[in-house]
Amino acid sequence: MQPKRKHMKKATRTLIILQLIALCICTNLRAQVADSVDVLHYSLELDLSNGRPFNGDALLTVRLLQPCSAMGLDLDGTVDSIRVNGVRTATGDIHNILLGGIAVGDTFTVAVAYRGSGHVESYGFGGFHFDNDMSYNLGAAFSEALHPIGHAVYPCRDNFHDKATYTIHMKTTAGWSAECSGMLQSRSIDNNGCEHTTWEIAQPVCTYIVGVSQAAYRRIKDTVAGYPLTIGYTTQDSATTRNVFALLDAVVPKFEECFGPYRWGRIGYIGTAMGSMEHVNNIALARPAMASVSLAGQSTIAHELGHAWFGNLVTCEEEGDMWINEGGASFCSEVAREATHSRRASNATYQQDLDKVLRTTHHSDGAYRPLHGMPHAYTYGSTTYDKGAMVWHSLRGYLGDSLFYASVRTLMERCAFSNIDAYRLRDSLSLYSGHDLTGFFDFHVFNAGFNNYNVSIGQGDGYQSTNNVKVSIQQSSVGTDSLMRHNRVPVTFISADGARHKEWFSFSGTDTVVNSLLLPFTPALFVLDLDCELSDAATIDSADIVGGNGTIPAEMAFFALRAPSPEHMTRYYVEHHYAPAQDADTLTGVVRTAGRYWAVRCKHAINNGVTGRFRYIRQGYANSAYENLDEGFYNRSVSLDSIVLLWRSDPASPWQAVSHRRAGNSNDGYFLLDNLRTGEYTLAVVDTNLLAIADAAAGTATTGAALFPNPVRRGEAVAVEVESNAPFALTLIDAAGRTAWHRDGCRSGERVAPSVPAGTYTVLIENNDITLQSKIIIL
Repeated sequence: MQPKRKHMKKATRTLIILQLIALCICTNLRAQVADSVDVLHYSLELDLSNGRPFNGDALLTVRLLQPCSAMGLDLDGTVDSIRVNGVRTATGDIHNILLGGIAVGDTFTVAVAYRGSGHVESYGFGGFHFDNDMSYNLGAAFSEALHPIGHAVYPCRDNFHDKATYTIHMKTTAGWSAECSGMLQSRSIDNNGCEHTTWEIAQPVCTYIVGVSQAAYRRIKDTVAGYPLTIGYTTQDSATTRNVFALLDAVVPKFEECFGPYRWGRIGYIGTAMGSMEHVNNIALARPAMASVSLAGQSTIAHELGHAWFGNLVTCEEEGDMWINEGGASFCSEVAREATHSRRASNATYQQDLDKVLRTTHHSDGAYRPLHGMPHAYTYGSTTYDKGAMVWHSLRGYLGDSLFYASVRTLMERCAFSNIDAYRLRDSLSLYSGHDLTGFFDFHVFNAGFNNYNVSIGQGDGYQSTNNVKVSIQQSSVGTDSLMRHNRVPVTFISADGARHKEWFSFSGTDTVVNSLLLPFTPALFVLDLDCELSDAATIDSADIVGGNGTIPAEMAFFALRAPSPEHMTRYYVEHHYAPAQDADTLTGVVRTAGRYWAVRCKHAINNGVTGRFRYIRQGYANSAYENLDEGFYNRSVSLDSIVLLWRSDPASPWQAVSHRRAGNSNDGYFLLDNLRTGEYTLAVVDTNLLAIADAAAGTATTGAALFPNPVRRGEAVAVEVESNAPFALTLIDAAGRTAWHRDGCRSGERVAPSVPAGTYTVLIENNDITLQSKIIIL
């Protein structure tokens, strides 16, 4: 049921609530119409005392939903016998179990005696692993036709929507102990040293999240937020393991605050040789995550616990909506970092993840892909996990924390132990929030790619005051031809003394213009999405100049700057957009532009002496830490002589080439611009015969020479790089036009230390092939 208006009348909302409650309750039934049977309970007896093959007995309690003469189960193993209501079947074919004489609505039993093979998928992840020091299953397969792989352990209806309760009886190898899903009911040791345990899962769960294991476990037993905690480990240090899991003290209460009560009675983890998996009460955790407190390990612990809500409690209807499970759990890692550190720390990690998604996910997954309807081969790809997390994050920003979390808690309550697809998720969250999320889901879930916003401000119409501004927002997209409807875009305005005011702008279509916005102060600058609330095609970073303290990086923006002297004290905000700069390709002489641009914001329009450094990386450069940063832009066949830095002060102004000075090499480096100005920047491959390069700050010609470091302290050496192999003369000319220093026979890359007083000098570089001019500041 889709709301037609942003705010619905109370009576209509109440009616739809009742309909959605019924919808969630009946989800399993609807999903099984084509199946005709529903497994209500599994009672499993697993004898692992002799390794593999292992012996198993499964007793399934089943209800007939539709008239049918037979049912099938999934199993990797050898069937010894099958009995229906205690009567042995004639064929023993587990894929065709005859159901004669059973009426619709009747409950019956299917008993299967079998030997398990210890099957593991060809990918090497999902299945039942028998290692030298432990046996354990991982319930999801990456490469097999069925992603659920409960059938590696027991005969079952292996899918995402046939949920059941469980009783598990385990017999272990002598000297080993069991850890399984569910609540432990009993534990005893027989005369042969084999342990016997019984476990109960009282909540209906999918087959793939039932975990069993045995090993010579050492255990940490504790309580977290009132829940029993069991950590089973074999190779880790106990003190280190306790420290690793200390995050749960903050994370569990935070998850309950955000997503509702934990429904599973006990929290349990086991260390495994391979892989991590969200089994109920028995989370498999790759041993390296237990070995030390690392960001990756802590993120994995939180991710798998997050499945207690996203996946285990409310499950995707089919694999094509796996982003609901995996994207939601990945979003939980972000919430966990916020709980253990701060929102600022979680934003920093989020931006690193967003940057990686924007650069690499369409490569690793073969294309820009929608989240809904994901092809089988990419079910567990980066789009599902990483972009899925970005969409949950962006929905949080779109609705605001209070409304978002309230809506998610309602979803978890009303659709608990059920299934949901992207359409019902959209309709449910629209209903609970009172906001029509059709436009959001159409773009972010049912569509590939990302959107991008470009913001500019000017003098507002009407009342002539410096705090009355005109705001223009343009939308573009990457990886799709579509644009988002029902946009909500945050812009933060900052005064000269650092005061902030955030406005959300709502609009449909390509762009919007607010002709008059009265702010509480005169804005010195403005920043798009300063608080990292949107998962669009841009990341943002800041760089603080506090005196002349060398190079200051803004790594998430692939930008840095250098300030020459202590009087420079200011903050730069740099937006890095993974989208082509608008209109830059229309400039005469431009062959192509990079697929990204920068927006540099500062309260000063120009900062004399401050050098901006704009990162480039050659396409296909194998040693780059930032693969695909400049994909499709330039390769070995393109000389850096033909690449320039373009600039414009705002979207209403023309682009112009301002520098082709650089530091670094042809693979990886920075384009440099002295006297950095605010505005937009991008890189372009140009025809140098058609495009003049003008210094945007001074209006004079710049050069193809790179001087580094610049500024340089008096007496220190500076490297001079030019695109020439021939020797050249190097001359420094002071502000009065006099020659202050000269040397013949210099070569590109040579380091020289001019003996001159502090000041700003014109650098003249000359030989028979080149005449270049630049500037250097000596402190």
